[in-house]
Amino acid sequence: MNDAVQVPRNSLAWLLMAQMVLFAPHIGHAPLWLWVVWLVVALWRWQIFRGAWSFPNRWVKVVLIVTCGTGLAFSYGGLFSVATMVSLLLAAFMLKLLELRHRRDLLVLCYLGYFVAGTQFLFYSNLAAALYGVFSVVVLTAALLAAHQSRQRYQFWRTFRLTGVLLLQATPLMLVLFLVVPRVGALWSVPTETGSATTGISDSMSPGEVSELAQSNAVAFRVTFEDTVPPPEQRYWRGLVLSAFDGRSWRQSHRQRAFDEVNWDGEPPAFWRDQIERLGQPVRYQVMLEPTHERWLYTLPAPSQWTEGFGIGPEFRLQSRDRIRQRIQYQATAHLDYRYQRLGLAEWERRQEVQIPTHSNPRTQERIRRWREELGSDEALIARLLEHYRENFRYTLQPQLLGQHSVDEFLWDTQAGFCEHFASSFAFALRAVGIPARVVLGYQGAERNPLEDYWIVRQRDAHAWTEVWLPEHGWLRIDPTAAVAPERIEAGMNESLSDDPSRQGIGGFRRNSQWLTQLSMRWDLLNYHWSRWVLNYDSRLQNLWMERWLGGTDPWRIALAVIGTGGLLVALMLALIWWQQRPRYSTPAQRYYARFCARMARVGLARRKGEGPRAYAQRIVAMRPDLKEPVTRITKGYERVVYADDDSALEALRYAVKALRV
Repeated sequence: MNDAVQVPRNSLAWLLMAQMVLFAPHIGHAPLWLWVVWLVVALWRWQIFRGAWSFPNRWVKVVLIVTCGTGLAFSYGGLFSVATMVSLLLAAFMLKLLELRHRRDLLVLCYLGYFVAGTQFLFYSNLAAALYGVFSVVVLTAALLAAHQSRQRYQFWRTFRLTGVLLLQATPLMLVLFLVVPRVGALWSVPTETGSATTGISDSMSPGEVSELAQSNAVAFRVTFEDTVPPPEQRYWRGLVLSAFDGRSWRQSHRQRAFDEVNWDGEPPAFWRDQIERLGQPVRYQVMLEPTHERWLYTLPAPSQWTEGFGIGPEFRLQSRDRIRQRIQYQATAHLDYRYQRLGLAEWERRQEVQIPTHSNPRTQERIRRWREELGSDEALIARLLEHYRENFRYTLQPQLLGQHSVDEFLWDTQAGFCEHFASSFAFALRAVGIPARVVLGYQGAERNPLEDYWIVRQRDAHAWTEVWLPEHGWLRIDPTAAVAPERIEAGMNESLSDDPSRQGIGGFRRNSQWLTQLSMRWDLLNYHWSRWVLNYDSRLQNLWMERWLGGTDPWRIALAVIGTGGLLVALMLALIWWQQRPRYSTPAQRYYARFCARMARVGLARRKGEGPRAYAQRIVAMRPDLKEPVTRITKGYERVVYADDDSALEALRYAVKALRV
């Protein structure tokens, strides 16, 4: 087969390597059997190259296509999701190997591979994914470059080096295009219907759900405080307030879920705006929130200002109009010392906050009512309950499973649990005697990154606490977890569970290794800057950048920036090519003699290939007798320096060449 059309061995090897690299990021969400198909197809194509097997006929291709299509339909249950479409693209990318006959087929596969390389950003968007994406493009481009190399000049590392040079040459223009091309919706903001798409707390709480998050070290959001940093006991990041209890799980009530009660004008809704008393100095901060695929945001109470475009609903619930499918940044101002609804609750709201199932947890209802009669006041009952927690309970990630009457079993039998157990049982106990109480879901605490003074809130910081309404006080935050494990609030999750067997091996090595902690913080700092300056580079930041550096956002300015950058790159590459191809001389004498030859060439007396200095001089004198004296002097001076090693003649040679007039 003609070398101009057949697939070279080195290019086929690079292509198979590129496919393996491109498929690797999809292992977590594509069917595992797809990799078995790729191994079979890759082996088949290599055997074709060796001449051991033949290309598959039409019927074999049809069987493979139908098999992959049917397998994908069963694997995803007929769901037409982004993951399904990506898997279909992967299947087409691998099956195309069996039609790889000519070099043009390889080019089509390489171009398709660039699309496959981009699909990983549908599922991952951190710095590691970006670096891996660059590596994927390098390997794929190497396969494309190898297809245009001759067999004599092919070397593995030479191909890799040339690929790196090509990509480095394209980097400046890529950066300019990134900065000036109008911003559209990010690729990673496309919704994915995968099980791993949603992270963080959900809109309900059952025993054991929050403790599952405590096993995760993933980042929930990062916070930068402008001025004062609140102490640990005040870093309660509110997410959702849950008021409906069915005997086991807490959820939002119908009115809490109502989207029409959210105010989008930058102020709290009018019907409860006047019920907020903000005291003390405000705390200003900025949050970089990871994708949650939910609408609510996390704020310190009680927010008074926030980024335009977000709304606020009852219970200080700040939220977005759309689900959060990519990292977002927002600013907020909070008053940590506040009073809310101090003068009373609406009748519907009181009914909502004291509702419990009639026959649920009878032991708790009976005992709490007896305590209330004995103590005579709500405040005394709350103190008695907190003392009960403090004296009898243990904080653990592995509590015993609870049955139908979960609060009864937890309060009076097992007495070991996580924050959701304490918050749920505390709120239920108070509701049993008519004291309004509800559960709040969010995060508590933060870990400071000293390298740039910002704070990291991780999924392990997920927390549940209770809000209780008392006359003349309004809604008060009471965290029963703080009574059982005060170190959880002061020092964070790792310290509070340091003696818990369920936490052994989770974060322990990290706590005991200073260098690993520093490495983790440095990596998080890189991800922080990557998210802040690259992923969050939206149209607003782009306009600010172009106003500063280009003087405006006019199309002609953008075109001038792109054309100017492209022209500068071309000029630099031409200069580099000239510099690499310029004549090189080992001695000054050769450089001076080359100038002499160049001057003679300009008058039609170029030196012939293989012609010696003396023969060249004789030919010049024969054609131009008037140049006999200077040409003879130059030739003799050159011979003395080069052949007689007489360095004293070098200055005379330089002067003779400079004085030559033709």
